[in-house]
Amino acid sequence: MVADPWHFKRGEFTSRVLTLLIDGPGQALTLFAPRRTGKTEFLLKDLAPLAEKRGHRVVYASFWQAPLSPQAVLLHALETSLQRGTFRDRMRSSALALAPKLKLSAPGAGMEAAIDLTAIRGRPPADLLLRLDDLLDRVSRRRKETILLLDEVQELARSRDNAPLVAALRTSLDKRSGRLRTVFTGSSREGLAAMFSARQAPFFHFAMPIELPPLAEPFVDHILAAFHKVALRKLSRRDALAAFERLHASPYFFRVLIEQLLHDAGLDIGPALAGVRDRIALDLGYPDTWLALTAIQRATARALAGGADQPFGQPFRRRVGGEIGEPALSAGRVQAALRRLERTGLADTYTGRWALVDPEFAAWIREHAT
Repeated sequence: MVADPWHFKRGEFTSRVLTLLIDGPGQALTLFAPRRTGKTEFLLKDLAPLAEKRGHRVVYASFWQAPLSPQAVLLHALETSLQRGTFRDRMRSSALALAPKLKLSAPGAGMEAAIDLTAIRGRPPADLLLRLDDLLDRVSRRRKETILLLDEVQELARSRDNAPLVAALRTSLDKRSGRLRTVFTGSSREGLAAMFSARQAPFFHFAMPIELPPLAEPFVDHILAAFHKVALRKLSRRDALAAFERLHASPYFFRVLIEQLLHDAGLDIGPALAGVRDRIALDLGYPDTWLALTAIQRATARALAGGADQPFGQPFRRRVGGEIGEPALSAGRVQAALRRLERTGLADTYTGRWALVDPEFAAWIREHAT
């Protein structure tokens, strides 16, 4: 298997996470990190390969903007994990073979049943919940624990239709606590809290929370070395570190910059940075996102982007009201705007206070939004 030269390995952290997952007192972890900070890459290129190397079966499913229902995503991931080959091979074939119809195998009978994945909508049928339980049992029949990697799991909390699935998943995992270990990841603290911290939630106190450490100078040095090997030219380390900080220490944004520098050999980091930030804004749809907000939501977002951190205080409410030509808004109207920003994934309280989730979007608002 050829290693990805651009991938920065989190070796020590990966080893600690796997040890905690397998030898720790619990059976599950929740891994939090904001979006575009490397959660999925950590799961697929660090944790999964190390777990597989140590003899564990690994199953990966992502619920982020999935075209299929959450249950269809899980069924497909579990069925795929029963195939031969390495984790990387199965992930590649899974992506290529994701079709509307999935053949679910029957244990020991040599039979298959085809289901239309696109037809699974709303509350999951009872027979498919039983099928899910059966697949979880089959993937866990190994000498070593099977590891489930469930990415962006807070998406399951967005619809009440998913409640039976979440409850069934908890029951299935409880029944196989000695054979299954699970890593749940999320980019929303509040979304994870809705699944794991709320007293009435099916996964209440089920998993130990950990956080993905932010990348720093060693990551930049690794990318610069890879760039030098490919492009046969060196970039200024000082400029690269400054750009990484300007891009909010986001490995995704920094790689967009490096791609641009690879594409245009005549560019240096400084001149390329402004153009890359414009490209990021267009690729992520910042202008369209802004136009889709109401006047109150825009004013609230602009205040958050400006660093205001007490949205229910009178100065904040007066500021938002003044921007839309009204007196100080009521706390209820501000709260409604905040909740709307939260539901659309734009704002959160993961830092302990209300803030925009994407710091680059906040910077775009400060610089461009009117």
